[in-house]
Amino acid sequence: MFEVVKKTWNTFTKDTKRAILAIMGLAIVLTIVVIATVSKSASIKEPKSATIWDEIRLPTTVVPSHYDVKLKIDMTNERFSGSEHVYITVTETTSVLLIHINDVHSKTEGYEMNVTRHEVHSLDDQGDALESLPVKHAFPYSQNSFFVMKMKVDLEPGNYKMYFEWESRLVRGLEGIYLSTYNDKKTGEEKKVLASQMEPLAARKVMPCFDEPSFKAEFTMEITAEKIYPVVLWNMPEKSKEAVDETWNKFVFEKSVKMSTYLLAFIVADFKCTEPPEVTANGCKVRTCGRPDDVDNGADTYSAKITKVIIEEYEKFYGTKFPLPKIDSVAVPDFSAGAMENWGLILYRETALLYFPEKDTYNNKARVNTVVAHELAHQWFGNLVTMKWWNDLWLNEGFASYVEWIGTNKSEPNWNYFDFQTYSDKSRAFAIDSYVSSRPTSIAVSKPDDITAQFDSISYSKGSAMLVQAKMFMDGTGQETENFENAIRNYVKKYEFNNAEQSDLYAELDKVYESEKDSSASRVNISEVMNTWTLQMNFPVLDVRRYDDTHLAISQRRFLISGSDTSGDKESPYGYQWYVPVEYMTKDSEIVFEWLKPHSTILVEFDFEDASNYIRLNMNSAGYYIVNYSYDLNNRLRNRIDTEENYKELTTPEAQGMMYDTFLLISAGIKPMSDGLDLIDRMFKYEERLVPLKEISRRITGVAVHISEEEELLKKWKAKFQGRAKALFDKFGAEYFKSDEAAEEDLPKDNVDGGFQDRLKVVFSVQLACAYDVEECVNAATAKFDAYRVGSAEPKAEFKATILNTVMSKEYDENIESDWDWLWKKYTDDSTSASEKQTIYYALGLVQDDDKLLEFSNYCLDSSLVRPSDSLYILGRSITQTKKGRVVSWQFMQDMWTRITEEFTDALFAVDAYISGVLSNFANEGDLKDIEDFFADKMDSLGPGKAAYESALQSIKGNIAWLKKHKEAVKAFVADDEEDDEGDDD
Repeated sequence: MFEVVKKTWNTFTKDTKRAILAIMGLAIVLTIVVIATVSKSASIKEPKSATIWDEIRLPTTVVPSHYDVKLKIDMTNERFSGSEHVYITVTETTSVLLIHINDVHSKTEGYEMNVTRHEVHSLDDQGDALESLPVKHAFPYSQNSFFVMKMKVDLEPGNYKMYFEWESRLVRGLEGIYLSTYNDKKTGEEKKVLASQMEPLAARKVMPCFDEPSFKAEFTMEITAEKIYPVVLWNMPEKSKEAVDETWNKFVFEKSVKMSTYLLAFIVADFKCTEPPEVTANGCKVRTCGRPDDVDNGADTYSAKITKVIIEEYEKFYGTKFPLPKIDSVAVPDFSAGAMENWGLILYRETALLYFPEKDTYNNKARVNTVVAHELAHQWFGNLVTMKWWNDLWLNEGFASYVEWIGTNKSEPNWNYFDFQTYSDKSRAFAIDSYVSSRPTSIAVSKPDDITAQFDSISYSKGSAMLVQAKMFMDGTGQETENFENAIRNYVKKYEFNNAEQSDLYAELDKVYESEKDSSASRVNISEVMNTWTLQMNFPVLDVRRYDDTHLAISQRRFLISGSDTSGDKESPYGYQWYVPVEYMTKDSEIVFEWLKPHSTILVEFDFEDASNYIRLNMNSAGYYIVNYSYDLNNRLRNRIDTEENYKELTTPEAQGMMYDTFLLISAGIKPMSDGLDLIDRMFKYEERLVPLKEISRRITGVAVHISEEEELLKKWKAKFQGRAKALFDKFGAEYFKSDEAAEEDLPKDNVDGGFQDRLKVVFSVQLACAYDVEECVNAATAKFDAYRVGSAEPKAEFKATILNTVMSKEYDENIESDWDWLWKKYTDDSTSASEKQTIYYALGLVQDDDKLLEFSNYCLDSSLVRPSDSLYILGRSITQTKKGRVVSWQFMQDMWTRITEEFTDALFAVDAYISGVLSNFANEGDLKDIEDFFADKMDSLGPGKAAYESALQSIKGNIAWLKKHKEAVKAFVADDEEDDEGDDD
């Protein structure tokens, strides 16, 4: 063969030989490159069919049992390093081990987790290492945040130990472990704080771990930190502390209970904590920690005291003792959410934990109480029993949102706080759940953005509202049974220190329902009932109409806001029909309960001949639905409120529900606007209770927002209610607001029954009067602001927001510019508390000048002026309060979109608030087109904010439809007053 080739070669010319050799050389080079490329690619990512690291979920065949972690926190150089032993059990033979790390660089400052050492050891039955097992290849797989170790030998079922060493940066973000700062109020010195936020996917930014909720394990922790930071906290109590040298202290903590990685928490700071700690009846030590100056001034006292009370109440509610020996609550200068329920170490925004009795309002106090109650509820429902995967996040957040009312009511029994519950959660949920852009409560999630998007009003507020409804059908309104609570206790006991799915909760509810409520063969199955509420989005409207001469019919249909774009509608496994628990009563009947099943009708006997007879559904608003009464039945209900005496027979939930449901039905085009306007007229005339008054005010404000483009109509609309606002001011607020001499103590106190709501009613009457330009109120607010500015009189805390808002919203001139600049300086003063800063930034956003609003917007992107955790809330909620502000904010969003999306990628809740706040209140086709055009090529950059964007689009379309349909009715309504005024002049 060789001879043949040689003879053939000799027949070629020199030029031909050169050409052949050149081609052969090129082919060899290309072959080498291809082989090298394939080899390199294979070392990072093998063909999809052969890899397990292409899947976002960890395999369940390798399970951790214990982490032994050591961290060194170098705050001065802004670095940290760590080492750990991870004890695992392999249940099926494998040659690959996966664990989560985050080596993806942030777009701004960057996370970098450099794994410097990795080992795998086999273990004997006692857990001691036998031998080191060879790793063939190890690499980070950034796409799914895995560290992959391909072994040279198969790992047979048994126990093993993984060992890692790593180093990383400390960043000034809001995820993982991160740096925050504050300025000492006495010295002005900048102090660093190390804080943490692991939920949902950031524990992997701190250490290699199995970062999914179902991979629970025990932890031991050792932290080495600089001595200049005396407070070093972790989930469990400190076991020992020793000096390493002149610079470093080493802290060793007690072993944790079995827990998920997203609940890990860390604090390293120059802070102080409550001393001595509060101690519960079962011996749990309770402290609140924060900046030394704040603790010295007693801002920790209130939250520490109520934490103790609420823990003791929850131990009764859940039927299980709090399992940890301590609980520390820490106020962090920069924090993305309101708080995070880390087991034994709950972290909060300062405004959600600290309460200064001398400087803060009762609304501040209520905010602290409800957030504390919410986070403590998680210690059982979420921490002790945890959802298996993020699709059931509502089990955590919905339940905590429901139980927080129980905690607040126990810690402050004189507040009558259940009055606020009726529509608090339901209205927040309805605001999203009325559109096709909503989602089912439980939905399949995989990508990180999908997981993050679950932290919305559907998980929190709809989840809570569904549990209120479940309590109603398990026990009935006004009954003293605890069927619902007993089912919850059974569930917690059965799954403690473990994970569960929503079907596990339903099974426990069903067992109790069958044994205590209905054991018949035809009874409903609670799993089937609940699935219709969690596996499909939206909610029903119940139509109540005349069926025949002696019966009413109750039926259901899906509710959607008028103008909704249904082109992107989603199919429902239940055809948008629900198992609806219906409570109703007529004039002469007690409360009756019946199930309205899918595709069915309830018939109710009814005496139509009795003109005073009526039917009322969902009297206490426990059902997650609204009710549409036919014209005749609606008039019968309206006749109940035709006099002041009759009106005052309505309960608070009835009055609030009547107003809320009517306007929601109007927004869907089911009721005419005249019904809502007539109801405002009737109710506002007689109502003096705080909660219904606030509901009426929200409806009036809602109309004002819809017509904000119509300046003359808006003026007439405000004038329509000025008289009633003045009457409420004269009756409830004037004596407190006009008098400069009236001390803070003169206001009603919350240590007597009803005092809390009485105090808030005083404040509300003042807010309302100034908002509707009642002259006495505006003049008093202006005078008080002037006195405040020159330093002669500090406004009462309760009235400060109204005073600042009134002045800042005036027509812009040189005086207002000077006032704004002075108030901005007050905002940036280190001595101004976090809660007062919040009051100030809402006022600053009301200024009626484009340049000032743009200046304020730019300040929000300067972290030396505005905390990053506040920036998007100011841009989305403060500056957008007015029409002028919305226009400026929308232009700023367009100009700065790239920068905003790069700098606030880890601002979990703020992104939704920003997108919704800027976009949702536009109401014309031109703005809608501009918004859709701008985001057409930016959908990927929305990340977890995509759902908020889609909801905002639906809101805009609804606003456009509302204005077209109802503007003329509003014009006619205010015109009636003008005609009356002309008649009065004759």
